[in-house]
Amino acid sequence: MSSIYDFSKTINDLRKEKKNKEALSFFKSNKLKFNENEIAGNEYLVSNILYCLRDINETDYGFLFLNEYNIEINKETKSRILTAYGWLLWSKYKEEHAKNDGRIDQDVKTFDDDRKFDIQSNAHHGKTELISKIEGVIPLLYEKGDDFSRNLISNLFLVVVKTEKDKPAINWKLINDFCSNFDPNELSTECPIFEIDRKGIKQKKEFASELEKWFGTKTKALEKLGEWQECFELSKRALDTLNRFHDSNDSWFARRIALAKKNLGSPKETIEELKTILKNKNEWFIQKELADIYFEENDIEDAFKYAIEAITNYGRLEYKINLLFLLGKILNEKNEKELAFKHFSLSKILRENENWNIPQNLFEELRNFDNAEVSISDLGKLKSELQKYWQGLVPEKHTTITSERSEGVIISLLHNNERGKDGFLRSGNNEYYFNLPANYSLTSEIDLNTRVIFELRPSKDGKKSQARIKRKID
Repeated sequence: MSSIYDFSKTINDLRKEKKNKEALSFFKSNKLKFNENEIAGNEYLVSNILYCLRDINETDYGFLFLNEYNIEINKETKSRILTAYGWLLWSKYKEEHAKNDGRIDQDVKTFDDDRKFDIQSNAHHGKTELISKIEGVIPLLYEKGDDFSRNLISNLFLVVVKTEKDKPAINWKLINDFCSNFDPNELSTECPIFEIDRKGIKQKKEFASELEKWFGTKTKALEKLGEWQECFELSKRALDTLNRFHDSNDSWFARRIALAKKNLGSPKETIEELKTILKNKNEWFIQKELADIYFEENDIEDAFKYAIEAITNYGRLEYKINLLFLLGKILNEKNEKELAFKHFSLSKILRENENWNIPQNLFEELRNFDNAEVSISDLGKLKSELQKYWQGLVPEKHTTITSERSEGVIISLLHNNERGKDGFLRSGNNEYYFNLPANYSLTSEIDLNTRVIFELRPSKDGKKSQARIKRKID
């Protein structure tokens, strides 16, 4: 081997051919021909070794390699090394939270044979340390300012936030603090379009921009933490800044503004704003929030009205345990003690059935009754009894076709088969489900991005309105 250049080039060529193990074995066999400064000073060589180790899922050895050659990550670090190090952190974070078993490929042992590094003591990274390292590299990447760095910043943001939000017990403080490391002015506003496969049907779908995801995540964290002033300001900024919204984010930002106003001392404004949101976003938890506010304002009848609408709206009953608790309190105020007891009891045994903690305030409410405790074995019976009670309070809705016609565009197809087509269309800020039977004259003409004239058909049982497509717009 004549020079460090030739050494580095050979490793680079092997990596290009995706021969990562061969590249690492070649490095191990020849590295002692060069001094540590020569190796550490070659940014191409260092970055290629890090990428090779990452590609074969040996991220721990990547950190050992940096330690062995005293390669520091700071403002002076070359862009190639910094980017490779950032991707190493990205992979390690995914690996750590996927509960990777950490086994070392015995055919690869690039460093430990002669240097005797202890992989457990020298390369293990817990969540706190990984987050700290990621937070440390983000400002360095911002300083580089190139496309590779910006892409990496985006991926570091997404991997941490998605991983943390997928956990059963979400650490919203960690997410909020992590979001603070990112400058929203530097995040992309481009809305990427990807081809997705839904039950064998390929279709293009537009997704939220990096900036929209950041606003959504940060404001939700602030809501969960009760940081209402900042939540209000940032949600308002999101509505003022973003030109396009996805997954009804405009409704969620408006909802957080309303909740912030409530918690900042303006409950009446909150009520009106939540009612407006409810017209476009008929979700049970928005109805529950209205019931909460009315109950706090001692308006028991309106609290009861919205609580019943929420409990009969779409959504798993197990997710509505706090709503059941609220209904128990409302029924207590209405002096309907037996029904109040049953709602508190259902909230409790649903928690028991899911092995969830039972809050102290629920125990305290149940202690106010002389009734015998309801057993978890009676869950099905109690659930059925209360469901009949709730449905009996919902006024019957008749299915009619509205005479008013609107324009819309097909944004997704869920099924396209011998039975026909169904999916969603968008009109203004609203999305509506549609269903076309196979024998309908328009079915064959309807596809993604087709513009149509439709009428709304309100559904029974409090479900959302459906669209009936009348004709295609050429």
